[in-house]
Amino acid sequence: MVTLTIDGREVTVPEGTTILHAAEALGIEIPHLCYCPGLEGTGACRLCVVEVEKVRGLVVACMRRVAEGMVVHTNTPRVREARKFVLELLLSRHPGLCLSCDKSGDCKLQQYAYELGIKRPFFEVRDPGYEVKDDLFIVRDYNLCILCGRCIRVCRTQGADILDFMKRGIETRVGTPLDRPLLESGCDFCGSCVSVCPTGALMEKARLGKGREWELEKVPSRCSYCGAACELNYHLRRGEIVKVSSPRPVAYLCARGRFGYGYLQSGERLTTPLVRRGGELVPVDWDEALSLVAENLHQARERYGAEGVGGILSPLVSCETAYAFQKFFRAGLRTNNVDCGLRVGAGLELLRHADAVTGGPEGYASWKDVLEANVILLVGDVCQRVPATWGYLKRAVGRGAKLIYLGFYKDRPARLAHVWLQALPGEEPLVLARLAWLILQKPTYRTLAERVPYFASFAEEVERLARVEVSVPEENLARAAELWSEEARGVLLLPVDGVSPATGKAALNLLLLTGRREKALFPTSAFVNAQGVWRLGGVAEFFPGLRPVSEAASEFAAFWGRVPNGTPGLSLTAMLRPGSPVKALYLLGEDPLGSYPGSGSIAAKLGELDFLVVQDLTLTKTAEKAHVVLPLASLPETGGTIIATHGEKHHLSSALSPRILMPWQVFALLAAKMNLELNLSAQELLLNEIKAVTPEFGLVPAERKLGFWELGEVGPGRGDSQLKLTALAFYPSFYRQDWLKLSGLEVLLPYEGNFVALSPEEELEEGAVVEVSTPYGAFTTRVHLDKALPRGVAAVPAFSPAAAALFPLEAPWGSVPASIARA
Repeated sequence: MVTLTIDGREVTVPEGTTILHAAEALGIEIPHLCYCPGLEGTGACRLCVVEVEKVRGLVVACMRRVAEGMVVHTNTPRVREARKFVLELLLSRHPGLCLSCDKSGDCKLQQYAYELGIKRPFFEVRDPGYEVKDDLFIVRDYNLCILCGRCIRVCRTQGADILDFMKRGIETRVGTPLDRPLLESGCDFCGSCVSVCPTGALMEKARLGKGREWELEKVPSRCSYCGAACELNYHLRRGEIVKVSSPRPVAYLCARGRFGYGYLQSGERLTTPLVRRGGELVPVDWDEALSLVAENLHQARERYGAEGVGGILSPLVSCETAYAFQKFFRAGLRTNNVDCGLRVGAGLELLRHADAVTGGPEGYASWKDVLEANVILLVGDVCQRVPATWGYLKRAVGRGAKLIYLGFYKDRPARLAHVWLQALPGEEPLVLARLAWLILQKPTYRTLAERVPYFASFAEEVERLARVEVSVPEENLARAAELWSEEARGVLLLPVDGVSPATGKAALNLLLLTGRREKALFPTSAFVNAQGVWRLGGVAEFFPGLRPVSEAASEFAAFWGRVPNGTPGLSLTAMLRPGSPVKALYLLGEDPLGSYPGSGSIAAKLGELDFLVVQDLTLTKTAEKAHVVLPLASLPETGGTIIATHGEKHHLSSALSPRILMPWQVFALLAAKMNLELNLSAQELLLNEIKAVTPEFGLVPAERKLGFWELGEVGPGRGDSQLKLTALAFYPSFYRQDWLKLSGLEVLLPYEGNFVALSPEEELEEGAVVEVSTPYGAFTTRVHLDKALPRGVAAVPAFSPAAAALFPLEAPWGSVPASIARA
């Protein structure tokens, strides 16, 4: 620790601290432009100069380290004069547009000029005359740029690295390679450059002309697109979102989080219930619509029994909404047919296995653990499903972590990785089993593994699978096995809802094999509240043995796990299978025809229903088939509790004013119309009930004893020559494609997200119209040539209509054989 004096006040800080940070510890702000919290200082602007006694000349506070006994003066006449001169030089290249600049009131240049009493430019102002560049979501006006370099450094930090200084001397400016538009330069539109820009040189396009900074109300919230649940601020004017920012300038917000809010205030949002009359959906009032829902659900329950009624909810809603939904069905309608979209794929199965390994969310790795890891094993398209992962990976590798990447796609993780295991789709379990076999050759780890239950069957299986030839070179496998077994702090990043069950179990076996059970698994999810919906009973399970977390648990079990007669509920896949006993179905925030694979069979099942009610934000493909459509309030409108992908709980306030009934109010009114005694009217009461039943939001079924998992049937290895089709989360592919379309983000994907990506070696030209066929369906689309794909592999965007038609509902994240012919 070092003790120094700043402006007459003593402060003690760690050795190596800069004068700027030491002053911040005392609440003293030293003006600065090029320095930004979270980025390394450069000392370029010279605005943060201070006087240090016994040191000749002024020193740069953002670069100079403190020393024992140092005496610093931050606001002397000499310092102020130097800062004033620096600002006057900057203003000589900065056209005086403050009267009409949208950054006015939040511009650092303007703030410091005011504080130093600069009333007019001292030097003649030179207008650079640069063309203002309009790039989709970002407007770049380099006439207002002060060359602080913040945007360049943050672009490098976030991983895009496309901005840099161009030319020299007085002609220096910021630009992209060959001065191309951002979209053509590889920008992923995270908007971090806008966030750190101290002037109006970089601005959000949609924000222009919608109010000065002091007119905007800033409301803290969380992004509702994926399981990272990143912090963000909504900036509102008269109740309308004007822009989105991050509370910390350098914190990563993907394009979805920063620019994807259009769906929340789209004119296509449902605000009035609709009922089907004469084959058409017509508007009605809430009372009439809810009366019709209550009547039909009651009739279906009376006619078909508990199996005849079912509900499917979205993992994108709050814990309170999920709790109210399943309580309405389990305790009210006396049926356990409740499930959620997390069932699509291996998400539920792998979450249970993850809990068995780690002991629950408290044992999951955090972002901090990822940053501090020595070795990281990344499986699949994690960085596309949870974009925030990329920034943490890049920083971790920058600090010395070794990255092992298992995936077929040559994207940024492949270029960053120390070892790239380029397995073809379907080979992932074989590669992971091969790694396990290599590690088992080490006597230390074999002795450790022999203590884990089911070791004998595990060892026999990996030895058998290790003989199957795969596409990954043997030296890469050996290097990956060495890194994973030798490095002390290893973290596995696994997309629980983006891999096959065999891949997930094989990855978890590697944790057990090396004794990594706590803080070694980071289970990512494309759904913002997958953990919360699962842990609060939003899945089709019967739980006779609830964990006795409190005395209230038995009361909860009385209306949840013991009805009707201990009958397990039907899963989502069972409810949507043609011929299933479900005759009345309630969908909350789910669009199976638009987001689920197996759309052909789903459409057939929906045609069999006596009654379908859809509650959603917009009139989705599934809602168009419904008998009743109810408006749904979004997560930013309802607020409530969510549990992020890595187990962190967050309670959100309502950021936007809803114009419709809250979901729990809808269930309360339905219960009243059906004479059901359920207390569902207030979110606070629901939260109190949840806390009484399960203080840690951990009410999940008891698991089997911990042990290695058998992988089951694993696909063929390298010898399979048929074209493999897989679903990949191309950025910014997302579960609800309609949200992206309403927010204008589909412009980032060719052909509005409906395409088949192929290697240029497949001898088809860009844009060719083709028919893709699999054993599960056919789809006509266009070809997108992608150099990142290996020959023999085709990919369609996950959650797109193409994926919905070509993959089965039961197993969407493996690969399927496919053929492609010109249409």
